Amino acid sequence: MQEFSARTIRRLEDHSLFKLLLPVFRSFLEINVRKEIEKDRLAIMRAAETQRAGGTPGPADVEALLQQAREIDQRFLREAAVFPVNIRIEYRDIESFRRRRVEMLLAATHALFTRWEVTPRFRAAVAARYTRAEFEAQLREIMQLYGAETRALSRSVRIPSIFNIARDSISDTVYSVMASVAADLAGELARKVYRRVH
Repeated sequence: MQEFSARTIRRLEDHSLFKLLLPVFRSFLEINVRKEIEKDRLAIMRAAETQRAGGTPGPADVEALLQQAREIDQRFLREAAVFPVNIRIEYRDIESFRRRRVEMLLAATHALFTRWEVTPRFRAAVAARYTRAEFEAQLREIMQLYGAETRALSRSVRIPSIFNIARDSISDTVYSVMASVAADLAGELARKVYRRVH
């Protein structure tokens, strides 16, 4: 996620729209990605716990993680208070992206932990569970869901209505860049994993 965020920022440097905004936007994105890493960590830990207990993650696990995510959001809002904007997270706008990402991450990590028990090497466990194309598609979709949530979150920023068009243009550009970075990075990671399988 940190590499995803760093590459997104580097690509945004090529857009003239971001020349003045980039220092503030970089700080905002760094805070945002830290909270997403924490949410991903919690999902991975929960997948490991259910696998060790001989179970499978279900709807109750998803709901618990979504509640924990809201608590992490509150810490994010306190950190983001240093920026000269008012952020009010509209969960109806972001929850579908977040839920899907949590579901995918839980299922994928649980499946890999299960394979890892009988396949000691991580890369071999991945290859035993997914084809390269499937693994790449999973990574890409998880990152693109993060991008979609980030775009929806950016529209939760309260600014004078006269600037809404500019804000929406910026958030659309960010999403477009994030989607492109997600595709490139997913392909790169898949190549690294599958290159050393055999």
